[in-house]
Amino acid sequence: MRLFFAPLLLAVLLSACAVEAQQPTKSHATKQKAKPMKPKTAAKASVAAEPVIVFRRTPCYGTCPHYEATIYPDGRVQYEGLQYAPVEGKREFKLPMAVVNQIKQDADQIGFFQMKEHYPTRFTDMPSTFLTIRRTDGTMKLVQAEDSIPPSLQKLFDYIHAEVVKGLGVTK
Repeated sequence: MRLFFAPLLLAVLLSACAVEAQQPTKSHATKQKAKPMKPKTAAKASVAAEPVIVFRRTPCYGTCPHYEATIYPDGRVQYEGLQYAPVEGKREFKLPMAVVNQIKQDADQIGFFQMKEHYPTRFTDMPSTFLTIRRTDGTMKLVQAEDSIPPSLQKLFDYIHAEVVKGLGVTK
Protein backbone atom coordinates (compact mmCIF):
# COMPACT_ATOMS: atom_id res chain seq x y z
CA MET A 1 0.00 0.00 0.00
CA ARG A 2 2.88 2.39 0.75
CA LEU A 3 4.24 1.76 -2.76
CA PHE A 4 0.96 2.92 -4.22
CA PHE A 5 0.80 6.24 -2.31
CA ALA A 6 4.50 7.21 -2.67
CA PRO A 7 4.39 7.79 -6.47
CA LEU A 8 1.01 9.48 -6.17
CA LEU A 9 2.29 11.84 -3.45
CA LEU A 10 5.40 12.59 -5.52
CA ALA A 11 3.29 13.43 -8.59
CA VAL A 12 1.06 15.81 -6.60
CA LEU A 13 4.07 17.60 -5.09
CA LEU A 14 5.80 18.01 -8.49
CA SER A 15 2.69 19.41 -10.15
CA ALA A 16 2.19 21.88 -7.27
CA CYS A 17 5.81 23.06 -7.62
CA ALA A 18 5.41 23.47 -11.39
CA VAL A 19 2.27 25.63 -11.00
CA GLU A 20 3.98 27.80 -8.38
CA ALA A 21 7.06 28.27 -10.61
CA GLN A 22 4.90 29.55 -13.47
CA GLN A 23 3.34 32.34 -11.40
CA PRO A 24 5.63 35.40 -11.20
CA THR A 25 6.35 36.76 -7.77
CA LYS A 26 5.51 40.35 -6.96
CA SER A 27 9.14 41.45 -6.98
CA HIS A 28 9.76 39.68 -10.30
CA ALA A 29 6.75 41.33 -11.94
CA THR A 30 7.79 44.84 -10.89
CA LYS A 31 11.32 44.40 -12.27
CA GLN A 32 10.11 43.69 -15.79
CA LYS A 33 9.88 46.89 -17.81
CA ALA A 34 8.89 47.33 -21.42
CA LYS A 35 11.91 47.78 -23.63
CA PRO A 36 11.70 50.51 -26.26
CA MET A 37 11.56 49.31 -29.86
CA LYS A 38 14.68 49.94 -31.90
CA PRO A 39 14.35 51.14 -35.50
CA LYS A 40 14.86 48.44 -38.08
CA THR A 41 18.27 49.04 -39.61
CA ALA A 42 18.88 45.35 -40.22
CA ALA A 43 17.13 45.52 -43.60
CA LYS A 44 19.63 48.10 -44.87
CA ALA A 45 22.56 46.13 -43.48
CA SER A 46 21.38 42.90 -45.08
CA VAL A 47 21.21 44.50 -48.55
CA ALA A 48 24.81 45.70 -48.17
CA ALA A 49 25.80 42.23 -46.99
CA GLU A 50 24.39 40.51 -50.08
CA PRO A 51 26.76 39.69 -52.93
CA VAL A 52 26.69 41.87 -56.02
CA ILE A 53 28.47 39.36 -58.27
CA VAL A 54 28.69 35.58 -58.16
CA PHE A 55 30.97 33.96 -60.71
CA ARG A 56 31.01 30.16 -60.87
CA ARG A 57 32.72 27.74 -63.19
CA THR A 58 31.75 24.06 -63.24
CA PRO A 59 33.91 21.03 -63.99
CA CYS A 60 34.17 19.07 -67.21
CA TYR A 61 35.57 15.62 -67.99
CA GLY A 62 38.99 17.25 -68.46
CA THR A 63 40.91 19.83 -66.46
CA CYS A 64 38.44 22.71 -66.50
CA PRO A 65 38.76 25.00 -63.47
CA HIS A 66 35.95 24.46 -61.00
CA TYR A 67 35.47 27.31 -58.53
CA GLU A 68 33.10 29.97 -57.22
CA ALA A 69 33.87 33.60 -56.38
CA THR A 70 31.28 35.61 -54.48
CA ILE A 71 31.94 39.35 -54.61
CA TYR A 72 30.37 41.79 -52.14
CA PRO A 73 29.71 45.54 -52.55
CA ASP A 74 32.82 46.45 -50.53
CA GLY A 75 35.09 44.37 -52.82
CA ARG A 76 35.37 41.44 -50.42
CA VAL A 77 35.55 38.10 -52.22
CA GLN A 78 34.71 34.71 -50.77
CA TYR A 79 36.34 32.13 -52.98
CA GLU A 80 36.13 28.36 -53.02
CA GLY A 81 38.36 26.48 -55.41
CA LEU A 82 37.60 22.88 -56.17
CA GLN A 83 39.24 20.76 -58.90
CA TYR A 84 41.76 22.35 -61.26
CA ALA A 85 40.99 25.77 -59.82
CA PRO A 86 43.66 28.48 -59.73
CA VAL A 87 43.84 27.83 -55.98
CA GLU A 88 42.08 24.96 -54.23
CA GLY A 89 40.25 25.48 -50.95
CA LYS A 90 38.50 28.44 -49.36
CA ARG A 91 40.03 31.89 -49.42
CA GLU A 92 38.90 35.42 -48.73
CA PHE A 93 40.48 38.48 -50.30
CA LYS A 94 39.54 41.94 -51.46
CA LEU A 95 39.26 43.32 -54.98
CA PRO A 96 39.72 47.03 -55.57
CA MET A 97 36.40 48.89 -55.77
CA ALA A 98 37.43 50.04 -59.26
CA VAL A 99 37.40 46.40 -60.41
CA VAL A 100 33.96 45.70 -58.89
CA ASN A 101 32.59 48.87 -60.48
CA GLN A 102 34.22 48.00 -63.82
CA ILE A 103 32.56 44.55 -63.85
CA LYS A 104 29.15 46.10 -63.19
CA GLN A 105 29.76 48.85 -65.77
CA ASP A 106 30.91 46.33 -68.41
CA ALA A 107 27.83 44.21 -67.72
CA ASP A 108 25.60 47.22 -68.32
CA GLN A 109 27.49 48.16 -71.50
CA ILE A 110 27.05 44.70 -73.06
CA GLY A 111 23.37 44.52 -72.11
CA PHE A 112 23.85 41.71 -69.59
CA PHE A 113 20.36 42.18 -68.13
CA GLN A 114 18.83 41.76 -71.59
CA MET A 115 20.82 38.63 -72.53
CA LYS A 116 19.40 35.14 -72.68
CA GLU A 117 19.48 33.23 -69.42
CA HIS A 118 21.10 30.16 -70.95
CA TYR A 119 23.55 29.52 -73.77
CA PRO A 120 23.42 25.71 -73.92
CA THR A 121 25.58 23.13 -75.64
CA ARG A 122 24.86 19.79 -77.24
CA PHE A 123 27.86 18.15 -75.56
CA THR A 124 27.71 16.69 -72.06
CA ASP A 125 31.34 17.28 -71.10
CA MET A 126 31.32 21.06 -71.56
CA PRO A 127 31.83 23.21 -68.47
CA SER A 128 29.32 25.88 -67.56
CA THR A 129 30.01 29.40 -66.43
CA PHE A 130 27.39 31.06 -64.25
CA LEU A 131 27.35 34.79 -63.68
CA THR A 132 24.90 36.48 -61.36
CA ILE A 133 24.85 40.25 -61.00
CA ARG A 134 22.71 42.21 -58.55
CA ARG A 135 22.06 45.88 -59.17
CA THR A 136 21.79 48.44 -56.39
CA ASP A 137 17.99 48.44 -56.81
CA GLY A 138 17.97 44.70 -55.97
CA THR A 139 17.23 43.35 -59.45
CA MET A 140 19.28 40.29 -60.31
CA LYS A 141 20.17 38.40 -63.44
CA LEU A 142 21.74 34.95 -63.78
CA VAL A 143 23.27 33.81 -67.05
CA GLN A 144 24.47 30.25 -67.60
CA ALA A 145 26.81 29.85 -70.54
CA GLU A 146 28.31 26.73 -72.06
CA ASP A 147 28.62 27.26 -75.82
CA SER A 148 27.89 29.86 -78.51
CA ILE A 149 28.55 32.64 -76.04
CA PRO A 150 28.42 36.21 -77.37
CA PRO A 151 32.00 37.55 -77.63
CA SER A 152 31.17 40.47 -75.31
CA LEU A 153 29.99 38.06 -72.59
CA GLN A 154 33.07 35.88 -73.04
CA LYS A 155 35.25 38.99 -72.66
CA LEU A 156 33.45 39.80 -69.39
CA PHE A 157 33.97 36.21 -68.16
CA ASP A 158 37.68 36.44 -69.03
CA TYR A 159 38.03 39.76 -67.20
CA ILE A 160 36.33 38.46 -64.05
CA HIS A 161 38.44 35.28 -64.12
CA ALA A 162 41.66 37.29 -64.55
CA GLU A 163 40.79 39.61 -61.64
CA VAL A 164 39.91 36.69 -59.37
CA VAL A 165 43.20 34.97 -60.23
CA LYS A 166 45.06 38.22 -59.60
CA GLY A 167 43.25 38.66 -56.26
CA LEU A 168 44.33 35.17 -55.25
CA GLY A 169 47.93 36.16 -55.93
CA VAL A 170 48.42 33.50 -58.59
CA THR A 171 50.97 34.25 -61.28
CA LYS A 172 50.55 32.06 -64.32
